[in-house]
Amino acid sequence: MPANPSDQQSVEQIEGPAWPEPASDATYVIRRVHQLRRVPVGELSIEDVRIMLSQSIGTVAILPRVLDMLEENPLSAGDFYPGDLLVATLGLRREHWSDHVGLLDRARRVAQRADAMTNQLSGAQAPELRRLVGEFLSN
Repeated sequence: MPANPSDQQSVEQIEGPAWPEPASDATYVIRRVHQLRRVPVGELSIEDVRIMLSQSIGTVAILPRVLDMLEENPLSAGDFYPGDLLVATLGLRREHWSDHVGLLDRARRVAQRADAMTNQLSGAQAPELRRLVGEFLSN
């Protein structure tokens, strides 16, 4: 994967400020996101960035790394199913993409590759993935 200059910094360092520790009764996802904000972006796994995107945390900081991962394999899988990272990426709000046109161009190229690959997928998530890719490309 190509190195991004921000890969050595954490989301917390890029976006600031530091978050307080989560409450003792916080859910797994809340605790995990707090931890992941402190990890250098270049060390985040597919599942780590999938969780963060799904929670809209650190999106601007991690999206270049996410797109590196998806350019390598559009159907990259976190802990759920092939393409779960792409689903989280394509699910970002439209305003995000309008503010980051260069990243949108990269995402469209990934979605085009994924569109060709989704015909080979089976499983319950395949139709939904095809639908999301189609919607993303048509907008």
